[in-house]
Amino acid sequence: MTIQLTERMRAWIEAMGCHLCVATPRGVPFVTLGRYASVTGDDEVAFALAQDEYAVISPALSANPWVAFGVSKQGGIRASFQFKGIGRAVTEGPLFTDIATVARDVQGIETYAVLYVKVSEIYCTKPGAEAGQRLDMLPPDEVCEWEKQRWKDIPHKKS
Repeated sequence: MTIQLTERMRAWIEAMGCHLCVATPRGVPFVTLGRYASVTGDDEVAFALAQDEYAVISPALSANPWVAFGVSKQGGIRASFQFKGIGRAVTEGPLFTDIATVARDVQGIETYAVLYVKVSEIYCTKPGAEAGQRLDMLPPDEVCEWEKQRWKDIPHKKS
């Protein structure tokens, strides 16, 4: 199934930032905050990470590129999605510079690494009977309709 982040998902990710989780091959988790996030494609998100933020996940990420993330600030109740995919860190070149420049200008983040995550799974984390439902198994139009039945708001980035 093709992943396509909805307008609402994109808005929550970019407006609120995300908690990023990686784990060692033995399952030991490490979590850091991705304060600046940019949706760079239908199924890709880039996170600008400061040196201390990247240092938390770097050892585990190098051994296991699988990344899970969820929206920060208002958290799982209002923006109730968990995203999973393969991550890769970039520390130089145009893919780094493009995101790092905006993160510095918008949020004052001195970016050490940009983590790109290619999303391959999306889960509902809304409490109740729908918790754990895999949304990536639905066609994109059905995901949009599913959202419209549950939420009316779409947050906007604060400039």
